[in-house]
Amino acid sequence: MNADELHAAVDELVGHLVTTTHSSSRGLIEMSAQGVTKATALAALAEQLEIKPSQTIAFGDMPNDLPMLSWAGTSYAVANAHPRVLAAVDHVTATNDHDGVAQVIEKLYA
Repeated sequence: MNADELHAAVDELVGHLVTTTHSSSRGLIEMSAQGVTKATALAALAEQLEIKPSQTIAFGDMPNDLPMLSWAGTSYAVANAHPRVLAAVDHVTATNDHDGVAQVIEKLYA
């Protein structure tokens, strides 16, 4: 089965106990404590630093990035991102191999 199918099967079995996701097309499932995601970690740090979600930019490429991309004020996917990530973001930049993240940062901060 592909990574999305594996994730769905694992989440059905243990999703009530842990948070499951994946960031690979090779059958690797990531598990964390229930409710813990990149978004919850980023939100906790931002709160400590008094940074609002609207003041943040997040970049992602795989389903494990989806909560973070939803939390951030502005979200980007690289062009070769997972289809669900491409559908969820505000903007798409060049692929990983073409330095998509660096291109955006250069435009914003140069």
